[in-house]
Amino acid sequence: MTVPGRLRPALTGPVSLGVGVALCTEAAARLGWVAPYVLPAPSAVLAALWHSAPDLARHAAQTLLETGLGLGAAAVLGAGAALALHRLPALQRAALPWLVVSQTVPLVALAPLLLLTLGFGLLPKVLLVLLGSFFPVAVSTLDGLSRADPDLLRVTASLGASPGQLDRLVRWPSALPSFFSGLKVAATYAVPTAIFSEYLGAYAGLGYVLQTSVNARATDLMFAAVAVCALLSVGLVALTTALSRRVLRWLPPQPPF
Repeated sequence: MTVPGRLRPALTGPVSLGVGVALCTEAAARLGWVAPYVLPAPSAVLAALWHSAPDLARHAAQTLLETGLGLGAAAVLGAGAALALHRLPALQRAALPWLVVSQTVPLVALAPLLLLTLGFGLLPKVLLVLLGSFFPVAVSTLDGLSRADPDLLRVTASLGASPGQLDRLVRWPSALPSFFSGLKVAATYAVPTAIFSEYLGAYAGLGYVLQTSVNARATDLMFAAVAVCALLSVGLVALTTALSRRVLRWLPPQPPF
């Protein structure tokens, strides 16, 4: 498979750094500088990844389902909340400080409560991802809505546009770059949030694999699961970037990450 020319400069540095770190870790493990139960050799991690690929794929699909549902709900609700707060300044002044305060409550405190209340199924995981992803989407979109061109708003209003048409034709297009910026930030944390909720209590998912691997002292499998988690996060951010590039065709090309 040929890598597109515009992606080569962006991928060369990260790939080179990753290969260098892997080679150094492999050498340290083979020379006995690091105990294998502390930091296994990358070759052992690759072997665990290969032998456990079907199970890891099944658990990764569960984590991806939770992440996708939570992130999708955060995108819809965050954009809707931003539009409502922009249209209602009094509500914005009253609610925005509480949104900021809500971010000071760690998810590690909310997760056990949700699991005790809603059980170990899909719903509490989706809610945790939603709670972790809602704020960056809502705040970024609200900032984009407030940056709409005032001259364009006046001209469009002078042509008889209603408030809803102003939102659809002027404010929302101007807020789309900010919306996707917030969505990219949310996508970065969505997968770790889902895995954390699975680690606390689940019957499937990469967090469940991490928990069982730690209990069994299978550090090679644990690192293999961590590698899959990283690939999911990078893939989700890359997918968000590709979607924003397709929607925001009038803007200069964005970097892949």
